[in-house]
Amino acid sequence: MKKTYSILTFILILSVSIGFSQGIQLPDEEITGEDTRIEKTHIFSFPAPSFKVRLPELQTPEDFFLADNLLQKKAKGNVSFLFGSNNTAGTLFSYRSLTEGTEYKADIEGLLSHGHRDNSKTGSISFDFQRKSSSSAFSTGVLIGEMQLPGPENSPFPDRKRDFTSFNTEYSFTRNPDFIPLISKTFYRIDNSEEINFILLNSRINNGPFSFETGIERQDVFSDGFSSTAFYQSVNRTQGPLTIGGTLKVIERYGWKFLPSLTYNINDATSLNLSGTYQIPDLYKDMLGSEHKEITSHEFAPEEEYKLSLVFNKQFTNTDIRLDISPAYKERFYSWADTDTNGLLEPYPQRYWQTSINLIAQHKFTDYFTGYITGEKRFLSEEVEYYPEAIFDAGFVVNYKNFEWNNWVSYTGERSFSDKTLGSVPIFNSEITLQIKNIKWGIAVHNITDREYSSVPEYPAEKRSVLSFIQFFF
Repeated sequence: MKKTYSILTFILILSVSIGFSQGIQLPDEEITGEDTRIEKTHIFSFPAPSFKVRLPELQTPEDFFLADNLLQKKAKGNVSFLFGSNNTAGTLFSYRSLTEGTEYKADIEGLLSHGHRDNSKTGSISFDFQRKSSSSAFSTGVLIGEMQLPGPENSPFPDRKRDFTSFNTEYSFTRNPDFIPLISKTFYRIDNSEEINFILLNSRINNGPFSFETGIERQDVFSDGFSSTAFYQSVNRTQGPLTIGGTLKVIERYGWKFLPSLTYNINDATSLNLSGTYQIPDLYKDMLGSEHKEITSHEFAPEEEYKLSLVFNKQFTNTDIRLDISPAYKERFYSWADTDTNGLLEPYPQRYWQTSINLIAQHKFTDYFTGYITGEKRFLSEEVEYYPEAIFDAGFVVNYKNFEWNNWVSYTGERSFSDKTLGSVPIFNSEITLQIKNIKWGIAVHNITDREYSSVPEYPAEKRSVLSFIQFFF
């Protein structure tokens, strides 16, 4: 293990690519799955919080540092350095260019942290490349990393770690808007032994009011000789404010399902949606960067969900609001539970009804002061392990010329586990950024009150942390 760490450290030093661990995330650092839907629907120019890092997904510069501003859009590239608590340090190099209608973007980043517990070091290095034109879009990325697994606080692991590699690529033809083929591939290698591959082939045809979509999904676990293949065909018809149709999908060993699809635009701000999901789950992206998760069996039954949602999305003069009320039936959804009582959580299928209320809102009180809130409240038919009953961020941003001050509280509601219930946790955070010409500087204090809490039972989360970065544009 020492040899492996020295090699990775040497690589990171050579590339000036050292960074920080997921322990920086507050307080829902391990809350993924459904919650990512909230994060991906942010409609604001600032993130809350903006310093969060979520391994192992490949990130853009905006996910590590603050959102794009005018200087970043004009600059071709930038290099950023970050450092902070727990011997945390990081660097990111980003370059963009626009040549004859084709946009290129490349990022190289590295992460390294000693962690907030004994035996909790993490380190990774990644590369991300994107090319986009009017005729095609291509993206690829690779992430190589390793992390130590500290284990439960009452019975820590003496010497355990996880090595991982993630490779993602996607290519689509967009020259003809009426015919768009796409190929996507994701590959994982874990502990130099387990190899898992996901591939998607999809084509979409638009013909007047009709749209047709067909595709193949496949999962291969090369280390176990296991594979699963899915085929699907979708047909939808649009007539005025109504789009209606469905998908017929079959997954090897699990049979056929019909997935309804309906969107009715009641008015410019309100829509009613019905959708179904039936898919081979990719749970590895949630597991790789987590110190308290593992996957021991790679054969997962498909996830299946049917959801009805009423969405209100409106921009007023000084207020933006998006409200989503969604009852859903989950025939099979994977949460995380320590089913084998070995100190690590494994995927655990559950069946339940859920009604969720998602809210994203911001109000501009003055030219210099804006308040915001984003979150989700869940009403469940039964207790669901690991996932909280509510989660939200609420705060305000002060902007004056090149100065920005962001203050917010992150709230994670009560969470249930087989042997324990974790109470709700509010965490207070603050960030300041200042830009002078081609240089941007920022500092963040997360968990200002130094509150003690657990990400899951027997896994204490990071207490107060201080981070700072400096960014140079060219």
